[in-house]
Amino acid sequence: MKKLILIGAAGTLFFVSCVKSSSEYKQLLAEKDSLAAVSAQANADIEQFLALLNEVQTNFQDIKEKEHYLSVQSTAAGELTPTTREQVQNDLKFITETLNKNREKIADLEARLKKSNNQSEQLRQTLAALRTELEEKTATVVSLQEELAKKDRKIAEMSDNINALAADVKNLSQQTAENQALIAEQQAAINAVYYRFGTSKELKDAKIVVSGKLGSDFDPKYFIKEDGTKLKVVPLYAKKGTLVSKHPEGSYEFGKDANGKAELRILDAKKFWSLTKYLVVEVKM
Repeated sequence: MKKLILIGAAGTLFFVSCVKSSSEYKQLLAEKDSLAAVSAQANADIEQFLALLNEVQTNFQDIKEKEHYLSVQSTAAGELTPTTREQVQNDLKFITETLNKNREKIADLEARLKKSNNQSEQLRQTLAALRTELEEKTATVVSLQEELAKKDRKIAEMSDNINALAADVKNLSQQTAENQALIAEQQAAINAVYYRFGTSKELKDAKIVVSGKLGSDFDPKYFIKEDGTKLKVVPLYAKKGTLVSKHPEGSYEFGKDANGKAELRILDAKKFWSLTKYLVVEVKM
């Protein structure tokens, strides 16, 4: 019995040994190894494909967050602060760069799917949806850039208008100041009056009094200039004063100062200066 078992086992080993050494067996093993390698590569390709797909979707999520901030700023009233403007510029740069990355990754995914033996309709639809979202995001960013550019132009126009208004106000203020100065000068000329007092000899020597009357060829430099609306009292520093120039009665009077010196008091300035702007008083020391 034991001999039969040994003989059977030996026969089996001989048969197995013959099969393993056959070319058909070796070909089957090679095909098995080849299929295993193909399967491993396919799994690696799928994992890489899915990794790229997840990265694209993550990028789109990041873009949505930045896009919301830009949308709020593009519709917000008023001028952007320097900090906000810098944030907007950084977000636009980030979105543009991320969209370009997604565009390259989607193109890579489409090429991989086309070359692979995987004919999954779901994958094709997913890539098509990503491509559509990419184009929509690109259009949205372009629209946001245009809105922000319009806002910048509007702010620039407003700044120009404000600058123009400021220049107009400055010019108007300058013109007003010049007009006021001119008016003040004209008013000062209108209000200007001149007076001179002196002894008979002094007045004659200055050709202010000729033959007992106010002359017509005197030099104005001998007179003191004053504002007729403010001049109320003319101190004469003498014992007595007599008018040489003509002024209406009742518009003036002579009096004495605290030291007993004569002074001319103007009671009605408008009436007093109505006949002449020159006041001449002859005094007696």
